Amino acid sequence: MKKRTSFFLCLLILLGFSGYVFYTGWTQFKVPAGQVGIVVSKTSGIDSNLATNDKFSWNWEFLLPTNARVAVFSPKTESFSKKVSGFLPSAKEYSKAFGGEADFSYSFEFSVDAKASVEQIRALLKAGDIKGQEDLDALLDRGAENFCSLAAQKILSAALSDQGADFSAAQKIAGQTAQEFSDAADAKFSVQTVTLKKYSVPDFALYKKAADSYQEYAKVLTDAARLSAQKEAEESSRFKTAMQKMESLGETLKKYPELSDMIKSSDNINKTLQTIDSIQ
Repeated sequence: MKKRTSFFLCLLILLGFSGYVFYTGWTQFKVPAGQVGIVVSKTSGIDSNLATNDKFSWNWEFLLPTNARVAVFSPKTESFSKKVSGFLPSAKEYSKAFGGEADFSYSFEFSVDAKASVEQIRALLKAGDIKGQEDLDALLDRGAENFCSLAAQKILSAALSDQGADFSAAQKIAGQTAQEFSDAADAKFSVQTVTLKKYSVPDFALYKKAADSYQEYAKVLTDAARLSAQKEAEESSRFKTAMQKMESLGETLKKYPELSDMIKSSDNINKTLQTIDSIQ
């Protein structure tokens, strides 16, 4: 009787331990429906297999306390609306050519759909750039903003070269930028679609004219400044020479005190000073 009791007790302990081991390493239940999980452990790093709610998965790494965790992510595409605005280079200076009335500002509003692939998420986890969905959302938000700034600059550069660009041309450039951005070797996510919703740019022909006019204006100012500097240098040189002469005269008067009486009684002070100068 005692043997049977011991056997069943051992069996219960074994079943309990087996259940604990199974439950601890059971990864599937740790991932909510509609999301994907990536096991991150201190012993094995980033697991190459995905964990989903509808597929059984078990990882031994969870048997070691505090060794592993499941980073859960939503595989859906995120949508962002971003605005980019500013002024063309040297806009304030060039505006002076038209009395400060010319407006060389620009404004864009983009709608961007962005998504990080599982491979990109793994790379971000490995690099320590993200730890979970919240970090990924923030990274996508910042990335969408940076992408829109890049797209706006490419649209403006093309428009400046051609002295103008219409809405359809700007949309095409934004699409090309999205493709280049997504195909980059170091891309952390891809831009699925980009739509230019609003578009406001200055008169590029007027901007070019203002730039040329400002260059002429700057040249005139530079020449005037050069002449002024030259005049100041000449005056400074004359002042320095006069001071040197005054110092020399003072030394002469110390040496020949009688010359002071000569200066005081002179009817032509300039002629007297020239005489003293010749004595020196």
